[in-house]
Amino acid sequence: MQRFPEFSVERQAVRTVEEWRAFRAKWFDRSAWPRKSSAQLASESLRKRGPVQFGGRLWSYTSWGIDLTPEARYEYCWTLHAVGDPLTFPHMKDRLAPPPGESWTQECPYCEISTSQIGEEKCPQCGRGLVYIYVSD
Repeated sequence: MQRFPEFSVERQAVRTVEEWRAFRAKWFDRSAWPRKSSAQLASESLRKRGPVQFGGRLWSYTSWGIDLTPEARYEYCWTLHAVGDPLTFPHMKDRLAPPPGESWTQECPYCEISTSQIGEEKCPQCGRGLVYIYVSD
């Protein structure tokens, strides 16, 4: 997140699929990102028991194999969803928010929690915007 101002300016400039691909290649090369060790994953597994209740809804913990700070993880996921998805999947533009009766979850990549009980748009733990994840057709 040391280069966040540069990242943010470039993210705001993305308007086309080609620009998105170039942005993603520059900023989201996951092959260079650090991976969590087996010990880290085991420790997280022990502490992330669930489900848990926050804000009147049941949440499950999520887990990442990539070792990013919560801020970097959130910006990565939010950017994929809010910038990349509409350009990459224009036919899904109307499906980036849940229509009634379909299988969606709301996730907070910062807090690493997810719920299928769609509700408030903000995370009950950190207040950041939740990301919708479409889980089936």
